[in-house]
Amino acid sequence: MRTILIVDDEAPLRELLADIVEDAGYRAHQALHGREALARVEQERPDLVLADVMMPVLSGAELCRILKAQPSTAPIPVILMSAAGSAIAAGAGADAFLDKPFQVSELVALVRRWLPLERPPA
Repeated sequence: MRTILIVDDEAPLRELLADIVEDAGYRAHQALHGREALARVEQERPDLVLADVMMPVLSGAELCRILKAQPSTAPIPVILMSAAGSAIAAGAGADAFLDKPFQVSELVALVRRWLPLERPPA
């Protein structure tokens, strides 16, 4: 099963996102902020990272920049989310951006675009 790391400092939203992606057929792991997410990426190697832009300790934009700068993690798709607009996401090198608030169908479609349920043949 393909894994999505959800990174958001708001526990209710993190739980909601986990429920949505699990209902869509993915495994969800969670992190409270970008620094915790970096450790989880190293340990768990998720197939996709879904992160809020505005977080304490290490923002989603900084998390994305760090992941995209390392050859071992650069291929992992990163979707950034924010109510503040997509300009920050574009500057961070995110693969996609999701405006908050979002429709569940919009989130699932975006995740499936970057992470099909089936892995392509090797």
